[in-house]
Amino acid sequence: MPTTRDEAEKIFTIINEYVGPKIAQELTARLDSEVGRVSDNDSLKESLTMLASLYNTDPPCSPKPSNSIAAEIKDCAGLHHDD
Repeated sequence: MPTTRDEAEKIFTIINEYVGPKIAQELTARLDSEVGRVSDNDSLKESLTMLASLYNTDPPCSPKPSNSIAAEIKDCAGLHHDD
């Protein structure tokens, strides 16, 4: 099962608490490239590609001051929907 919207939001939030946008972009791009694209696990591939796409913008996405990051993620990339 691919990563849900809520899970992607949580991962995005946690990464942004520890590293800046440039490092986050490099980290997620490398995970996508070296793990996701070579994996036989389609769910993992989709999840890592989705996560990398959050940071693959110019400039990379960064959280806006608010109680929810959902609007920021909507602005940055299309996410998988379970509905």
